[in-house]
Amino acid sequence: MDRPLRLPQQDRADFEAELARALAAPQVRAALRDSGEGAQGVERLRRTARENAAYVLAAAAPEYERYTALRVGSESPARPPADLPEAGRVAGWWGVLAVVVPIVAGAAAAVLLLLGWLLGLAEDADALGRALVTAGWVSAGAAAVSLLGGGLGLLAAAARPQGPAAAEAADGGDELARARDAWRSSLAERGLVPYLVAQAKVAPGQRR
Repeated sequence: MDRPLRLPQQDRADFEAELARALAAPQVRAALRDSGEGAQGVERLRRTARENAAYVLAAAAPEYERYTALRVGSESPARPPADLPEAGRVAGWWGVLAVVVPIVAGAAAAVLLLLGWLLGLAEDADALGRALVTAGWVSAGAAAVSLLGGGLGLLAAAARPQGPAAAEAADGGDELARARDAWRSSLAERGLVPYLVAQAKVAPGQRR
């Protein structure tokens, strides 16, 4: 029965994938043909590689240590970016201009227009009514301008390039992916393939 790999669960799948790739490598297949083994030889090599995983993994130890170090760093709580307060204030002002100001100005415009229309019905308050109507239209215009300006400002803020912290996080993710690929390549090329070729050439009487 195969011994379980002494690897974190997230790395066992990578080991198994590289083991399958190494078993299909031309060097390994040629060594099996030379030894006269077929499908049984493939399964024997698979079992042997799993049982001696510690030896195989040692060939790619530097790459694995770097990969795990980067992974631990990426899983730690992210520090808030230093420019977050300033960015938040800018977005907050655009939000006020796009939402709060149009609502207040629109409500004021509706009240002023209604009062102006009502006062315009009375002959002795006709002048005041016209003034209120004018003020209402001014408020309505202010609401429209603030709504348009705030909306354009929010769109511009959303289209602004990412800050240093976001770019750094993206670079960190790319570096982690590169470190993982480097470990898997080293595991296959320096660990699994040479080990499997050597095991395929072992004489039948010396096999475990």
